[in-house]
Amino acid sequence: MTYKVFVVDDEPMIRYGLTSCISWAQEGLELIGEAANGEAALQLIQQQEVDILITDIKMPVMDGLELTRRVKSLYPDIKVILVSSYSDFEYAREAVQLGVVVDYLLKPTMEPADLLRILQVCKMKLDESAVRVQKSMTTKNNDLENGIKKLLQGEVVQFSVVPVWLKEPLVVSVWKLEAVETSAQAGGLEKLIQLEKAKSYLLSGFTESIGFITSEQQLVLVTGYNNGSINQQLEKAQQYMQKQEKAAFTVGISESIHSIEAITAAYKWASHALDQAFFDGRNKCYLGKISSHYIIPKSEDADLVWLEIKERFSKAYAAAIFDESENALRALYAAWDSKLFSANEVILQAKSLITIIWSRNMNLKTNDKINGILDKLQEIILIDTLQKLISYMNKEFKEIWESNKISILNEDSNSAHAIQLAMSYIQENYRSELTLQSAADHVHMSRNYFSEQFKKVSNLNFIDFVIQLRINNAMQMLRQTNLKVYDIGSQSGFNSSKHFLKLFKREVKCTPAEYRQSQRELKVEAEI
Repeated sequence: MTYKVFVVDDEPMIRYGLTSCISWAQEGLELIGEAANGEAALQLIQQQEVDILITDIKMPVMDGLELTRRVKSLYPDIKVILVSSYSDFEYAREAVQLGVVVDYLLKPTMEPADLLRILQVCKMKLDESAVRVQKSMTTKNNDLENGIKKLLQGEVVQFSVVPVWLKEPLVVSVWKLEAVETSAQAGGLEKLIQLEKAKSYLLSGFTESIGFITSEQQLVLVTGYNNGSINQQLEKAQQYMQKQEKAAFTVGISESIHSIEAITAAYKWASHALDQAFFDGRNKCYLGKISSHYIIPKSEDADLVWLEIKERFSKAYAAAIFDESENALRALYAAWDSKLFSANEVILQAKSLITIIWSRNMNLKTNDKINGILDKLQEIILIDTLQKLISYMNKEFKEIWESNKISILNEDSNSAHAIQLAMSYIQENYRSELTLQSAADHVHMSRNYFSEQFKKVSNLNFIDFVIQLRINNAMQMLRQTNLKVYDIGSQSGFNSSKHFLKLFKREVKCTPAEYRQSQRELKVEAEI
């Protein structure tokens, strides 16, 4: 780092000697000016920052000690070298009390080597101060960043120090990396590098901001409102990233908030704004409205629409009425297209329907059928637009129908309908406490009759189906999260860690920890 030096002395020959005896650039220094007295020096120093001040003590108008006092108030970390023709104890004592004087040189005995030695001491002290300041700023920034991260998770946070700009109106934006155009199949490392580049660009462009990466595909930026111009600025930044950095981002932007505590809600608005991309297209900026239906709970009418359409489809599908089944699907697609449901709800509904559709795939053996359903559920999660989802659902419906030549006697259609709804119910609730009795109760059957009909209609055993759903969910969480193994087991529907470990090893042929490690190694290999 280059430090700036200013020289003050009322004797021209002394000033010349001080300024000409040092190779400033070679020593990592820059001589930025000189003056004949303290007042003239102060006027110049007020216009540009100074790191090292070399000043005579006794000068007309304003002496060196008064100049030092004044400059210290401007630049507390400045280092001062005093120069005088007198060896005066009182001057030396007063200079030391100022706290910024590094050393004292006598003009009659001063040599260039003496000045150079003291300049190098000044540089060392300035370096130490810079490190301390940087560490202090880093600590404060880390504390602030960690606090905001906790706010995003809904925790209550008490901040010891809050920058002034965070007390003004704020906006939260969520940046989701959709694709890295330089690589058709960008790995996790490449995505992370791209996110780091995006974060650096955003933080340099928005000086009053704080940003951090929250996942392999997402970063969060908190910025000042900038008198309402921030949305346009964020859109320009998004376009720059796509055109110049070849990285496509979908951005959700919150409305302005007026306190740091409101970041929790603003983050939700911005995150929900990303849902709009599912319906209206990726690689755009979307504004999250406070009044959006994503925030305000839906009316019960929306839930009734879904339940009625699911019932209608299941009955027609069980009775092998193609046109009515297709019409029910079209009705659901229309509800999806009208944004009656959020993107997440649409995906959950599609998973429920695909389970019903695949329940009639009678050409597969038990394990193949379960694995087929699990594969389809995973494929649906990865679909990123509504039009792709509708195309996918239509394809699956027609392929299963045609390949199985679906036809059911009227007297069997009621049981088929009930079991289809039961499979949908199981798929939606396997992560909670689910039993054969609760599934039977859902479709108003006795426990034994339900078990018999479940096997007859679906060609699956109830418990096998539930276990495979739970194991598959656990495998997905082991790949995608850092949660503890026993938490994953619990969240996947297992009520005992011991039972989870036993079944996982039986089905996957390794422990959950071994599976997680193997998946991480495969991921690293894929990125090399």
